[in-house]
Amino acid sequence: MRFPRPSWIPVALIAPLALAVACGGGEQADADADMAEAMPEEMAEEMPAEPAVTVRIAQPEEGATVGPDVQVVLETEGIEIVSITPPVVGTGHHHLYVDVDLTPLSDLIPQNDPQIIHMGDGSTEYMLEGLAPGEHRLIAVVANPAHIPLDPPVVDTLHFTVANEE
Repeated sequence: MRFPRPSWIPVALIAPLALAVACGGGEQADADADMAEAMPEEMAEEMPAEPAVTVRIAQPEEGATVGPDVQVVLETEGIEIVSITPPVVGTGHHHLYVDVDLTPLSDLIPQNDPQIIHMGDGSTEYMLEGLAPGEHRLIAVVANPAHIPLDPPVVDTLHFTVANEE
């Protein structure tokens, strides 16, 4: 006596084979895996990385001797420096700390300290006027439109000397 063959048997035998072919296997799968592992490194070499956000005090130069009025020039890369009015997400503006330490970088930059200059108009230059003779420290900080320093911090520091007037 012969029993009828269930119709699911061919499916049960073919399905694993089809799955193995679809998912890979054998030498081609090994070659594909090797290619996938190599791709990120090759792509990294071909594709430029996201530019890091940086600020640099271009003027005065580190260690310069200057007069009581000092022209400060700031250069940035990787971010657009704009006015805070209206606030634009993804942009920044400058702050100058003159002879004071940085405030906590996760906090709002103080608005009422005369030694912390807010450049919320989008400018990249500032004239420090009437500095006393002697050594000075200048720290540039880029902040978001809410006056909170960028994270990671974008900061540059330099020292200069104001000469005695003679």
